[in-house]
Amino acid sequence: MRRNTALTRIMASGVAAIMLCAGGTFTVNAAEEEPVKADVSVKAIQGLSDDFIGGMDVSSMLSLEESGVTFKNANGEVEDLFTLLKESGVNYVRLRVWNDPFTADGQGYGGGNVNADRALTMAKRATAAGLKVLVDFHYSDFWADPSKQQVPKAWKSFEGDADKTADTVYDYTKQTLTTFKQAGVDVGMVQVGNETTAKIAGISGWDGMSKVFSAGSKAIREVLPEAKVVIHFTNPEKAGTYATYAKQLSNHNVDYDVFASSYYPFWHGTTENLTSVLKNVASTYKKDVMVAETSWAYTLDDGDDDSNTVPSKVTADNLKKYDISPQGQADEIRAVAEAVNNIGDNDGDGENDGLGVFYWEPAWVPVGTGGKDNAELVDTWNKYGGGWATEAAGEYDPNDAGLYWGGSGVDNQALFDFDGKALASLPTFKYIHTGAVTDHVFTKIDPVEITATDSDSIDAIKAQLPSEVAAHYQDGVDETETVTWQSAALDWIRGAGTYTITGTTNAGHDVTVTVTVTATPAKDYVTDGSFENAENDKNWTIAGTGASITEDSGNAADGKRALKFWASDAYSFSATQTITGLEPGEYVLTAMSQGAAADNAAITDGVALSATTGGKTTSDALELNGWVKFDTATVPVTVGADGTATITITGNLPADAWGNVDKVSLVKKTETPVKPSTENLDKAVAEAGKINRDEYTNESLAKLDQALAAADVLLAGSTYTEQDVNDVTKLVADAIAGLAQKEVSSLTVTPSKTTYQVGDAIDADHDLKVVGNYSAGMGNVTLSADQFTLDYDFSAPADAAKVTVTLKSNPNVTETYTVAVTARAEGGSGNGSDGAGNGGATINPDTGEGDKTNGANGDKITGVLSNTGSAVTAVGLAVVVLGVAGGVSLALRRKRS
Repeated sequence: MRRNTALTRIMASGVAAIMLCAGGTFTVNAAEEEPVKADVSVKAIQGLSDDFIGGMDVSSMLSLEESGVTFKNANGEVEDLFTLLKESGVNYVRLRVWNDPFTADGQGYGGGNVNADRALTMAKRATAAGLKVLVDFHYSDFWADPSKQQVPKAWKSFEGDADKTADTVYDYTKQTLTTFKQAGVDVGMVQVGNETTAKIAGISGWDGMSKVFSAGSKAIREVLPEAKVVIHFTNPEKAGTYATYAKQLSNHNVDYDVFASSYYPFWHGTTENLTSVLKNVASTYKKDVMVAETSWAYTLDDGDDDSNTVPSKVTADNLKKYDISPQGQADEIRAVAEAVNNIGDNDGDGENDGLGVFYWEPAWVPVGTGGKDNAELVDTWNKYGGGWATEAAGEYDPNDAGLYWGGSGVDNQALFDFDGKALASLPTFKYIHTGAVTDHVFTKIDPVEITATDSDSIDAIKAQLPSEVAAHYQDGVDETETVTWQSAALDWIRGAGTYTITGTTNAGHDVTVTVTVTATPAKDYVTDGSFENAENDKNWTIAGTGASITEDSGNAADGKRALKFWASDAYSFSATQTITGLEPGEYVLTAMSQGAAADNAAITDGVALSATTGGKTTSDALELNGWVKFDTATVPVTVGADGTATITITGNLPADAWGNVDKVSLVKKTETPVKPSTENLDKAVAEAGKINRDEYTNESLAKLDQALAAADVLLAGSTYTEQDVNDVTKLVADAIAGLAQKEVSSLTVTPSKTTYQVGDAIDADHDLKVVGNYSAGMGNVTLSADQFTLDYDFSAPADAAKVTVTLKSNPNVTETYTVAVTARAEGGSGNGSDGAGNGGATINPDTGEGDKTNGANGDKITGVLSNTGSAVTAVGLAVVVLGVAGGVSLALRRKRS
């Protein structure tokens, strides 16, 4: 069992401690007496300075407000976003600046339409709220990232000219920052470019890029000499890249202060690696470092129905790094902040070189629902720019925004819900200083996953079932619990498939295991069809021009090498391999391709895959649909008596067309078995679903559940037989037939107080006496107040009054009973409703008074039980009058808990 202990205090008082370090001092947060109470659990980061940056990029905010979005605190009260951020522990905001994100007639491109004027509007509000500002120049009219660094429209005439671009960057940066300074904006940092991994403002190559970096830096130094100059890159997971970038900046004498990185756990490796690569830069070049962008998802739902980056562009394994919840967001923010804080002091100035973390677009919530099918929503996107791109953006960015314009792709990564209400994760930047704890409430057990092949034995699969699992709780404390699995169901695994069975822990928590059984791969008769072993290159005969087997890392469909092709002029090529010794029969030849024409247009008939057997050739096109957009060609092959097949890849392409072919495979064709009918089994399962489980014993229901689990497993398989279906059908039918009725115990409950009104308390002085059978055994049992609870159930007003009695005498068994409360009218006898008799009495649950129309003596009702605080929702309550002398008789029937 893992326990997260309370935060250890740095010092006894609540004031900040001054910690002495080599070369100077720095201020760290003083941990409080106890972590604050919150709805997420966050362990304080030890040694975190008070000025550690907890920043947020809220560049889309103005467009969201214009679209009608309001932001609310955790209580649902509307607040100014910047005020709310300040209250949540944020001390910095980051605002992107595009040169001219508008068409000639003023239609915005979207993404907040953030030109310098709109960024200034937000920056002044941030300063007024007490937040510092990072100005993020993209030097583009729209999104700048590693895949695109387009030159602004106004600079198009000198695109590619590094000197003119640098001069213009200097002028533009100086002019823009001057307006920010004159407006009194508290600018603490300025970014020269955004994710400038390979390009900036249309300039590539380190000589030209460094001129642009230096020009931007010069302007910043002149206007805002106290502001830090930031250079921003991404992909820290790629080995050696950050060391190379920092070295190039040093070699080109670029003047800057902060080496910033994007870090998204979905794509960018581990936080340990992040610390390592940034620490290397900090220690080698004496620079500050930080994370300029990060985020995590709290849900996989799509707020505006226009697709989200997560999970559509994220592998399933990377979604498991943190929980998909506000707690998962808090865990991610803390992990990244700790990774930056762990960089430490590398230049001896007594301050941590890891400055802090910015969360990207935490407030980018939807401005409507329905996606592109909602014309009103589309109009809102186009009018105010609250989506990531408008339809108009296609004029500037036709290959991305022009194709995929729409709403927020990150609304499920926001720190606000879809209605703009703050999530429990919003104050995490506060909690990493103070610590936060929440209640120890069970949340979930992660599903267990097992993989196997269809050649593995059932026993080998069962051996992988864990005997213990970790139960997660809201306060971050995991409980180790033993688990009992419905393992017998795994005996019905039949071939490849995805099988799910359930289990129950010793604490009564449900858990599932998914068993993924894959088919044993068919023998591939192509020698090194993925081109990974250079020694096997000789098996391929390559003719023509432009093609060669070589490394194409990052572009290959499998591994690092592929059959790669390109030429500056129109060209043709072929790659051939002859396979002998094949067994006559039917085969399938496949291969994968990616690439495009020089202008990135698709090529559908320039590359082909073919097979020749017995003088007959069959083929299929290998399409080139874009970078790493792989197409698969499939060719049926009939091998004759000679056992020989010649496979060929041919290309006939225009100048500068490029791409590769990879993962070539020839396998024997297998027939898919025809599955038998499961009609009878389906009927048996349906019949089991209609059973009222309250009527049967737990033992007989357990056997039914085992049979149903077997049915679920069998039907998920790929190779079950008719006999298998018949056997499992019989299992289910026998289990249904074997259901045993629960024994109904007729018990008498006698309260020591015989007259109750609705709302009366039953306390320790008012014991219940239970006569008969109950879970603790036979005989007469007296229950004290701490051994039972009572509550009304008016779900069926036509019935007699019903009171639920929960017996607590056995701490391991909670038995629930329904008590039919019966009463007699004083002085009466009989049970008629004749007006002169004493039947048909009613009680008003609000007053507890009887209906006085039931006869002369029918004006008082006794024996109505209640628990203090019980909710009464029915308008009236019919009470059956019985002629029981001396008090009240309560019929007690045992029910399943």
